[in-house]
Amino acid sequence: MISKDVRVRSLLLTLFLVIMIAASVQFWPDRTVTTRDGLTAVATQDETHVKQHFDWAVTRLRNRDYLQAINGFRAVLEQTPQLPEAYINIGFAQIELEQYDAAAESFETAIDLRPGQANAYWGLAVSLEGLCKIPGAMGAMRTYIHLAEPNDPFLPKANAALWEWEQLKTASINDSPAVIKCD
Repeated sequence: MISKDVRVRSLLLTLFLVIMIAASVQFWPDRTVTTRDGLTAVATQDETHVKQHFDWAVTRLRNRDYLQAINGFRAVLEQTPQLPEAYINIGFAQIELEQYDAAAESFETAIDLRPGQANAYWGLAVSLEGLCKIPGAMGAMRTYIHLAEPNDPFLPKANAALWEWEQLKTASINDSPAVIKCD
């Protein structure tokens, strides 16, 4: 009788352990969901921080504090290096500082990241004009005009710039004294 009691107890204990393990597995927290939720929370915090820093840099750009704006956008790029808007804004600040080579490079990077970003072509055209590379400026402005929405408020100015550059090109072909200052 003692042997029966041991077997019954062993059977009941084994059955109890199997049920407990099954219940533990069933109700065990899903680590992937927790991790994803945690990453989402961290990503949201990071995105908020990046957006605040981006907005701060835009404010510096609007206040004509170009060096601070450039530093701010570079800080944004440390966290989100694939953000073409940051490169574009750096380029516009560099134009204001007459750093045309660096500006052209910034706009080209933005174009590489997002080829349909119209304002990057505008900035590239202005940079190339500053470098006296009128044919390149004309090409970039034509691309801007092609990509711009029909109601774009800068479209008339883009067409006017393109017309001026075409006149300069025609004047230089005819050896007339066209005025463009390139040293």
